[in-house]
Amino acid sequence: MNPWIKLALQVVVILSVTFILLRVLKKISSKEEKLYFRFICNALRIGVITIATVSLVGLVLDLGDVMQGLLTGGGLVLAVLTFAAQKILNNTLSGLDITASKPFEIGQKIKVLQGSSVVAEGLVKDITLRHTIVDTFDGQSCIIPNGVLADSVIINTNFTEQVGNFLEVEVGYNDDIDLAIQVVIDTVEADPRVTNHSQPLVSRYLAEGVLIKTTVWTKTLSDNFAACGNIRKELLKNFKANGISIPYQTVTIDLPGEEKTVPVPPSSAQEKQEMAETV
Repeated sequence: MNPWIKLALQVVVILSVTFILLRVLKKISSKEEKLYFRFICNALRIGVITIATVSLVGLVLDLGDVMQGLLTGGGLVLAVLTFAAQKILNNTLSGLDITASKPFEIGQKIKVLQGSSVVAEGLVKDITLRHTIVDTFDGQSCIIPNGVLADSVIINTNFTEQVGNFLEVEVGYNDDIDLAIQVVIDTVEADPRVTNHSQPLVSRYLAEGVLIKTTVWTKTLSDNFAACGNIRKELLKNFKANGISIPYQTVTIDLPGEEKTVPVPPSSAQEKQEMAETV
């Protein structure tokens, strides 16, 4: 067989196998939400690419001669490569440490702090050999090197079995406070995501009414956001059904010397004009 044809077939086989393996690893990784599994899959993808690259180079060049040339005449090149690889190695080892200690999992909400500065806050999307991806709540993605993440303070509310959040609602001074508290209790307990809640109490006096405050507990932070949002929506309907008001500030502007007029709908104005013409 022609050597060039043989070389071309070998290249095609290497590229095909590499492509298939990368696709399989990517598909497996996308379906798995465990942190260590994502890290291993991404590490294997890097390994497959590295082996494929070395194999392709080995088909064209004699690797023994290349390595000997680098060792004898490329000392400076090796020194530069070694220096550049320090950060890569640091991020890789930090990724291994994060995967082993598991300060968070894929899909969990975290806040990354360095001193008093917030590096990132959002949901963990993925982790690779070099970095961790955190999707923020404004639609952006923070790509944080694993070395930076390992040296930062990570706040993860998912470490607790239950997550609590304050829920406050204002009620008018002329309303039945006891009835309002009972409506809050019934509304909170009606949400299936709520695992527990504190007794609602009058927290403080405000300009327009009193503030009723309780704590809503759920299994996860995501459930808490959803539950509190639904409870606030249901409270609007339940307060209205029980004659309880949620006060809000209004502004009345009275301009002296100006005649106050009541606007007349277009249809009524037209009827009055027709009546005047008839008379």
